[in-house]
Amino acid sequence: MLNKIDELKNGLQWKLLFILSTGYMGAFINIQGIQSLMPFIQDDFGISRTEAGLYSTFLFLSATGVAIFSGNIVDKVGSKKTLLFGIFSIGFLMLAHTISPVYSIILILAFITGIGFSIITPAVNKSIMDEVKPENRGLSMGLMHSGSGIGGFAGATLLPILAISLGWRGAILISSLLTIALGIFVKKAYNPDTSLNNNDNNSDASFKDNILELLKNKQLILTCSLGLIFGLAVGSIPAHYTLFLTTDLGYSSSLAGFALGVVQIGGIFGRTLWGWVSDSIFKGDRTISFILIMLIIILLNLSYGFFGDMLASSQLIILAISFLLGLTAFGWSGLYFTVVGERVRSEQTGIASGLSLIFLRTGVVVGPPLFGLLADQYDHYHNSWIFLAGLVFVSGAIYYYLQNKENKKPDHKRPGK
Repeated sequence: MLNKIDELKNGLQWKLLFILSTGYMGAFINIQGIQSLMPFIQDDFGISRTEAGLYSTFLFLSATGVAIFSGNIVDKVGSKKTLLFGIFSIGFLMLAHTISPVYSIILILAFITGIGFSIITPAVNKSIMDEVKPENRGLSMGLMHSGSGIGGFAGATLLPILAISLGWRGAILISSLLTIALGIFVKKAYNPDTSLNNNDNNSDASFKDNILELLKNKQLILTCSLGLIFGLAVGSIPAHYTLFLTTDLGYSSSLAGFALGVVQIGGIFGRTLWGWVSDSIFKGDRTISFILIMLIIILLNLSYGFFGDMLASSQLIILAISFLLGLTAFGWSGLYFTVVGERVRSEQTGIASGLSLIFLRTGVVVGPPLFGLLADQYDHYHNSWIFLAGLVFVSGAIYYYLQNKENKKPDHKRPGK
């Protein structure tokens, strides 16, 4: 055990991880935070629930639409410049939210903010893949992605509290200034070291050539397809979890909200845990790591689908399941982006991250209405959980079969390695 701890101390680049996770955290404080302020914004502008929901739609529409182009820019310009662009654009655009006189302007700002947001993930992913040794990438990526979970949780919980005293504009003013300050910190503290990066392979390839090459990369497309399924889960659960606990299990709104917070906390721990499990226990075997995550998701979903009413009698069990659900259904992202980076050459990490985000965010968009449609059809969420479990099972089986088939080929390792 002591040897393992010494390896972690000596092998991980803690300064790099702190800087990247800080920048990531600054972005997500605003992205998740403003969505938690929608009740205040709704009252201020007198908008409907449908109109309030358009904010998220506008934000992720642009973030998804330009993701692959943003990733290409990251590969061409570099991780530091693009990361700073993303952080500062979010900070200043959120600052502009505070002086918006009408909601339509806020929607326009949301769309533009999505463009800045789209470049954050490819930038930090490229930093990890370029600067961290292969044997530490899973854990490092998980630790860095925990910054998004911490930032999202902080924004969603603290900004509404600030809004009670300062109004939603005052809360966003504080979060936007904090993000700008974090951007200044990243600018001064982050000095990329790409000595591990072998960037001599086709670095001047055109955008079209890179896209065509990525689309022919069976292992990458297989991983991205898995991201679509994970996106369905990560989109459906937060959108419907409190409704499931209140309408199906009869829990109070406050307890349901607390349980959702436990899910998010589980996700923060999961991002780090699965990276460590993949690197240390499974010795870099990402396939087994993914399958284990999916098996646990299946078991948890089936427990809610078949035994939800029985489990409802124990709040402790529900909170334990909530934590495990976050640990798995929310905790896979660091490992996922590690695998995406390992499937391509170093100079394609950004554009590959962008491509993977399109699959992932498509699942996030499609999942909630599909999950809710099944609940409306049967007047309960039991079949929604069972359907999600079945979908994950079938996808996991297909992934395991195809990945093993690809692994038997002599060229299955990351190009350039």
